[in-house]
Amino acid sequence: MIMMMMMMMMMMSHRIGGGQARVRSLRRSLLNAELLRLRVIARFWDVTLTSNRRRDVASELAEAMTTLMAAPESSGEVWDTLSETERNVLLDLMIEGGELPMRVLVRRWGEIRAIGPGRMEREKPWRAPVSPVESLWYKGFIARAFDQGAEGAYEVGFIPLELRDHIPRSSEPTSHADLKAVGTPDVILSAGEALLDDACTLLAYLQNERVPSRPDDAWSTVHQQTLNRQLRHPDADRLIFLRHLVRRLGWLRVTDANMLRPEPESVTRWLQSSSQEQQRALVEGWRSDPTWNDLFHVPTLVPEDTGAWRNDPVLARKAVLGHLKICRPGICYAVDDFVAAIKRADFDFQRPDGDYETWYIRCAETGAYLAGIESWDDVEGALIRYLLDGPLAWLGLVDVGRGGETEALAVFRVSAAGAAFLDLEPSAPGPEEAAPIVIGEDFTVHVPPIRRYERFQLARVADWVTSPGKDSTSPQTAFVYRLTPTSLGRARRQGIPVARVLAFLDQATGEDTPLPRFVEAALTRWDARGREVCLERVTLLQVSDEEILDQVMASARASRLLDRRVGPAAALVKERNWSRLVVELGKMGLLPDVDVEKDDW
Repeated sequence: MIMMMMMMMMMMSHRIGGGQARVRSLRRSLLNAELLRLRVIARFWDVTLTSNRRRDVASELAEAMTTLMAAPESSGEVWDTLSETERNVLLDLMIEGGELPMRVLVRRWGEIRAIGPGRMEREKPWRAPVSPVESLWYKGFIARAFDQGAEGAYEVGFIPLELRDHIPRSSEPTSHADLKAVGTPDVILSAGEALLDDACTLLAYLQNERVPSRPDDAWSTVHQQTLNRQLRHPDADRLIFLRHLVRRLGWLRVTDANMLRPEPESVTRWLQSSSQEQQRALVEGWRSDPTWNDLFHVPTLVPEDTGAWRNDPVLARKAVLGHLKICRPGICYAVDDFVAAIKRADFDFQRPDGDYETWYIRCAETGAYLAGIESWDDVEGALIRYLLDGPLAWLGLVDVGRGGETEALAVFRVSAAGAAFLDLEPSAPGPEEAAPIVIGEDFTVHVPPIRRYERFQLARVADWVTSPGKDSTSPQTAFVYRLTPTSLGRARRQGIPVARVLAFLDQATGEDTPLPRFVEAALTRWDARGREVCLERVTLLQVSDEEILDQVMASARASRLLDRRVGPAAALVKERNWSRLVVELGKMGLLPDVDVEKDDW
């Protein structure tokens, strides 16, 4: 099967404005033609004209051509008189919905010369047309008109409606090369459901912390670093994408104090849905989002928003998603081959009006402006690569593999989730019911990733400890939290009493595993008495003489790095401060013997 041409057929709906081509009648198109051209068209169609008035000739010719095309025998004869190239031009236009911007049509198939009546009479260009498009122009199969787009008026070439309805659809234009599978690399990365997990982590963080809402959606460095430690994949661009997506889906609200908080109803509904439904919600949110402009996030490009041009990110991403349907799920393909296939089959997927001159986009490395069709690989090609390596990989629709010293994206494959979303395969059944939450003897709570609703609730009453790594795909790999006086105090401030915490833990651990007695006893005692025991990671500073410690305590720069003195010749140092204390002791002429692991330096 000619795969890429099939994909062109599937992409008809992503053309200009995302809608259907405007219907243009044969009579109206002929009314705009010169009288000499009308006579040339009539000669091709073997129509005897009875009038010399241009308007009457146009009406008479339109009626005759419509009648001929409506009759199967005569329409077949007309079709057979066209050359193979001319038929391919018409089939190409039919694939595009019956029309194309003239700059695109000319680039693909050649020009129609602008010739006035006098010159037309002298040179008779229909006898030696310079292109199949010009030949079809003088046979009445192609007409021209102006349309209105986002950037203003532009000229289109089209097949009039009465002819379009009778052009054979079983014939196929020149084929494009198939997309060939390649071997699976040694390392191929699958995001799986990691973005779902990180969305849950983000929502839980916003529930617990005071993150201000800002017009530019910027976060403080402290909040960014704290959240990054909890994410499965702490990539800066991916986090910006996720934060944008969560706001776009309406999952956040702004409090009277201007703080970001999860919107309870929509967030709860998402958290309680299945993993497949959760993933589809994120993918659909991105696919239909005009406010996330993928082109402006391509790392090799610097688009300049001058107001004089505008791209449609929804149009471009839907086109690329459509072309992914030529890929067999689970089979690896070279990224270079995929980019080349789209270039052959859908050159104008991002610019349906064919305008490659007025977009202001610079190369991030050189600063040079990238204009003209010769910059397609640098702009359109780079966008396709970004979509594969960015949103499509982040959302778990494709798996990606890298190669070479630069670790550039080399191969990809459509994942099972991607195949289900693209309707290439039915959705795979979800995993068996997730394991229950497990409470350890050290008050840690282990929760499987798939239990996102329970984890969101747990994060309100327990402190985060660890998250699974970004490459971990096992559904049983757990997030770990710990019950502490600090976390219980936070829960109390949110109106969650210890009794509710215990009820939640008892339910989450499952019917077959009763809540450990020591947990109930410890939380109940804290509720009555508050914090009684504190464990803290510190470094012990010991000196040989009490006077030395007095000198250290007297130093303004050194003493502020100490926690507290615990004896005549000993003091505690916060773990984060010990390396700076070594520097200050050296400035005092003291050479410390540092008893730490080598990796801590």
